[in-house]
Amino acid sequence: MKQIKLLLIVALCLGATTMASAQMTTGEPSAKVIRTGNRPTAGYFGMYFGATSNMFKGLFDGDVSVKALPMINFKYHTSRQWEWRLGLELYESSETLKGNVNAGNNATQSLNNKYGESTATLYPGFAYHFSNKNIFDVYAGVELPFGWNSSKFTSESSANNSVGSTKKGAFTIGLGAFVGIQAFIANLPLAIGVEYGISSRLDAGLKYKNVVTVNNKTQVSYSPDLKEFKHLENAGSDTFNKLKAKKGAIGNQFRLTLSYYFK
Repeated sequence: MKQIKLLLIVALCLGATTMASAQMTTGEPSAKVIRTGNRPTAGYFGMYFGATSNMFKGLFDGDVSVKALPMINFKYHTSRQWEWRLGLELYESSETLKGNVNAGNNATQSLNNKYGESTATLYPGFAYHFSNKNIFDVYAGVELPFGWNSSKFTSESSANNSVGSTKKGAFTIGLGAFVGIQAFIANLPLAIGVEYGISSRLDAGLKYKNVVTVNNKTQVSYSPDLKEFKHLENAGSDTFNKLKAKKGAIGNQFRLTLSYYFK
């Protein structure tokens, strides 16, 4: 009896396989055709988000950091091939510490410390797209980032009528070239992509101007920004009457992007 049941099961399996094979080879396909890609044309805008590696890490440097792209990133297509882009990064902070300090013998001294910092960087550029296909899009482009960073610390104390300030005004400019590939998602106005680029960069004005006034006598000196000159010996051990502080670099970066297009 068991042998008969086993033969019946084998026969049913063979029959089902034969029917399925016949349907796949001779039947009409029943799957729906899903359109892939929704490529932007002339007049389309885009916003892109993502993450980028540290631009000036070495090719074989294992200590590579990743940060988010600036929050404001726009694209504009003048045609299927030509795309213009602009990124904007803004940052500003301020701190205040004000009060009376106990100087002993029931005496007090007034203190007023303030700190402010602001950063603004623009990333203009353009890209040329080589293919008109809707699935994979290969392109190459150029960008010219530039911006500035400023900070100021002031301190006022009633002791000796002292007033001090430390100010920095740095400027950054660069030039980069990149290649990229992106894939459009189904029929949505979305694309995911990856970019790789090589860039040069110049940072100038990496110094602080220190002004101290005590009993109406003022002294002015300059000192380098220690965060920017880690490889120079004794960079922060001296103050200068006159100082030029700048540095240049050439590096590479990669980006992972998600783009949304609209008109």
